[in-house]
Amino acid sequence: MRIGRIFGIDIVVSLSWLFIFAFVAWALADVGPFQSIDLTPVARIGLGVITALCFFASVLIHELAHSLVARSRGIPIKQITLFIFGGVSNLEGEPSTAPVEAWIAFVGPLTSIVLGGVFFLIGVLVGPKNALGLAAFYLSWANVILGVFNLLPAFPLDGGRVLHALIWRVTKSRYRATQIAATTGRVVAWMFVAFGAFMALSNAKNAFSGLWLAFIGWFLLQAGGAERMHAELEHALSGLTAKDIAEPPPQALPADATADFALQLMMKTGYRAFPVMLGDQLLGILTMSDFAKLGDRAPSQAYVTSLMTRTEDLKRVSPTTDANEVLRMLSASGLGQIPVMDDSGKLVGFVTRENVLRRLPLRREIDRIAPSHAA
Repeated sequence: MRIGRIFGIDIVVSLSWLFIFAFVAWALADVGPFQSIDLTPVARIGLGVITALCFFASVLIHELAHSLVARSRGIPIKQITLFIFGGVSNLEGEPSTAPVEAWIAFVGPLTSIVLGGVFFLIGVLVGPKNALGLAAFYLSWANVILGVFNLLPAFPLDGGRVLHALIWRVTKSRYRATQIAATTGRVVAWMFVAFGAFMALSNAKNAFSGLWLAFIGWFLLQAGGAERMHAELEHALSGLTAKDIAEPPPQALPADATADFALQLMMKTGYRAFPVMLGDQLLGILTMSDFAKLGDRAPSQAYVTSLMTRTEDLKRVSPTTDANEVLRMLSASGLGQIPVMDDSGKLVGFVTRENVLRRLPLRREIDRIAPSHAA
């Protein structure tokens, strides 16, 4: 859910964020620091909500720091997403050097710690015996914890990216740095899981905190695994072009083919995208997702030309496009395939998620046999 735009960057809130926001607001109002002062229940709830909003505003500022530094280094920013574990800046590119990556990663925790200092000063000036002072001290503590936690050496935390940058600088290999940083991150994640499980099982009072720590560890395991998978895919595609990894196009659908005919052909062949031709002229591409345009029409009553994406509207690449650029396009667009077309408009083939993934076990086998070339 998009809630606004700051410095030209879309701010998006996931449904999971609503849950954690409600929980933080409730915890502050019901069992948090505001129990020590005399407030009506309504005032305590209101203060809890306002303090929770300030905390998540701090998380947003943390992510804005990442985004603005990345953009200053020439990396476009798609959006900032707030979710159950905090926030993430969606960069539409990769840092070009290790120092750039380190600075982009480190500025987030640095911003949180600075915010912690600012809130601490506010708390000192106001004093701890009133609602505003207590809220300021809580926000100070929360921001410092957020900054320190993010410096842990585990993907996708900022500390894991700083570690990755340092190893990249030393080894001169981004892929090798990802392997080492991801392994370190897995160790940290398993420590969270193990300690969380121990807390939950050893003392019923700590059950929720323990389960939450274990859940964070599980999230780090999943996110770190995704980071490593992406790095392995980039490694597998290095030096290749779109033409190298494209699969030949399937038989073309004639312009007068019905949607029913196309569906049957997809089920028989397993292809999810077909060119639509009028003689030698490519009119467009029909994909599985295009059938959503049918609406109330029966497939037998609709022609493929009314459903397809026309050639001029296609998101496509040339045969010489770097294979990793095609991978980034697939990831960013959410498409199942990208058509590869030459300068004359001829369809060379499709790059699909499946044939990209097929490169991974081959690359692993090559690296196993010839490890000296793996970097």
